[in-house]
Amino acid sequence: MSIDATSRAPLRHLLLEGERNTWPRLSPDGRSVVFVHTTDAGPELWLHGANGARRHLISHHGETIGDLRWTPDASALLYRHAPRGRERWALSHLRAPDLTPSPLVEDGSVIEYWLSRTAPGVVVHSSRTAAGVGLFRTNLDGGTERLGDQAGFHRLLVDGDLRWRGGVRLAEDGSVRVLLGPDADSAREVLAIGVEGAADLSVQGFSHDGRRLYLLTSDGAATRRLLSVDVGTGEVSTVFAHPGLDVESYPIAGEGVWFDPVGGEPDVCAVLGQRLGYHALTPGPEPVLAGLTADPDVPGVIIDRSADDRTWLVVDVHDDAPIEYRLLATGTGVSTPLFANRPELLGRPLARLEDFGFTARDGMPVPGYAMRPRHGEPPFPTVVLVHGGPAGRDWWRFHAEAQFLAELGYLSLHVNYRGSRGFGKAFRTAGDGEWGGKMQQDLYDAVEEGVRRGLVAPDRVAFHGSSYGGYAALLAACTRPDLVRCAIAISAPCDLVALTAEPPPYWQALAVRLRHQVLQPHQGPPLDAEELRSRSPAHVLGPDCAPLLVAHGVRDPRVAAAGVDEFVSRARGFDVPVRHLRFADEGHHVRANANRRVLFAEIEEFLEVHLADH
Repeated sequence: MSIDATSRAPLRHLLLEGERNTWPRLSPDGRSVVFVHTTDAGPELWLHGANGARRHLISHHGETIGDLRWTPDASALLYRHAPRGRERWALSHLRAPDLTPSPLVEDGSVIEYWLSRTAPGVVVHSSRTAAGVGLFRTNLDGGTERLGDQAGFHRLLVDGDLRWRGGVRLAEDGSVRVLLGPDADSAREVLAIGVEGAADLSVQGFSHDGRRLYLLTSDGAATRRLLSVDVGTGEVSTVFAHPGLDVESYPIAGEGVWFDPVGGEPDVCAVLGQRLGYHALTPGPEPVLAGLTADPDVPGVIIDRSADDRTWLVVDVHDDAPIEYRLLATGTGVSTPLFANRPELLGRPLARLEDFGFTARDGMPVPGYAMRPRHGEPPFPTVVLVHGGPAGRDWWRFHAEAQFLAELGYLSLHVNYRGSRGFGKAFRTAGDGEWGGKMQQDLYDAVEEGVRRGLVAPDRVAFHGSSYGGYAALLAACTRPDLVRCAIAISAPCDLVALTAEPPPYWQALAVRLRHQVLQPHQGPPLDAEELRSRSPAHVLGPDCAPLLVAHGVRDPRVAAAGVDEFVSRARGFDVPVRHLRFADEGHHVRANANRRVLFAEIEEFLEVHLADH
């Protein structure tokens, strides 16, 4: 689409496009930024140079690109890529000075990779092998050495000198063991994490001297905290903990922990309640954090830091404008603008995101947000946008789908129902065993609260979600047609009985944890098969089900397309109005612009038919 055509395009058409510029990474010298630029054909890697000039590096049309990292001397850029929807990652790199592309691992087996602080021409990666997880060392100039197979580990631990230091092992009961040692045979357990704490475990890596391992978990605490494990003694100490919120940031910024690039120790942690908050762990970053943004309503989110820490890559998050990236000189506080993720939306009038918290019927405080249309008066026809996970969450941010709905005249509710992450372990584990139970009831309570406040038209409510959110939308349509006039479900699991009895291969490694989350309430006995059927759209579907729009990617490794197809066939057998979209080149998410145009055109027409006031 040309710039002139973009300027004339209706706003709702621009909102359904995917992000154009995403996942930037700062070069170690702080002068250049590489980023993913997405066209209609697919993603490409581009470089924003020191002089502001931009150039195309390589295209991966029809694929997904992620996990971009520079070698410490900027002699190469590494990244993972996979066919769209497949989630089987290859590893490639671009070599300086001309950033010539070259593949490193092409078989789609790469799990993760590590770069050396002292040997920039070497990469170590873990891959799926017949024996389990294999560890490999590759010279960027050519040649790969197999370091061995580490059977029984879910994840391997490698330090900044590319030495195997241990691994994370899943136990039969869903708990996790962290082991450290010189080799797999002599590794000793230094940390045992229960199943509830294992759900939010994230290994952050080793200190520069290799003496400490840092990780995040809520095990043994009320919130997800940053821990330090002394490699020599096994002693565990708390580096940072917030009394009510988990350590967390926006997804584009990692897990909410930043390390001093010079000394290698953690120096900043973030928590994300209704808004983002930073906590300096050392005096060094305090003045930079204080001047990170001039507007308290526009969070400045740390993305990356140069090797000398003199330059930070920051993104400014808006609710009514696209997010904008900039370089921040830490010594002077001067910012250099880079680009927006959705440049075609700059200057366009957009709706605002407001806080929408309430108390559920059992007394549980439930946080969330709402976006009302820019025009019209309440009560509004309403779409409940149900996030996935279910241990995901909604953030204060630019929300393209909500903006799209607002432009069509619909209010949207964004409910961080119990089970959502970020608000402490008790709130997250309150969702255990509550698929279709109290988590679902929180969504219904949100609608009732919106009606009470005069925002929501009670007879014009739709549910819309992907993954778990799609499941919740289907269940609402099947069991509460009195409340939900229609539902939109994308990549939705339909049958909890099948999901827990025979999880798809994608979930096999985490099958115990998945079963615990679905079957085991925080208090009380596990759910039996009868209860699971009563909470499964596939088993409660009947002729009274509200009209449905169901979309799915045929390549989805997480939710088998066959189960969704069967659900749609049975719904049509009951004469339930169903629109069914199958995308042959998508997986668990609908990413391609061409497919998004089809999907959102269908959503617009579907809501016009079933939700608009005629």
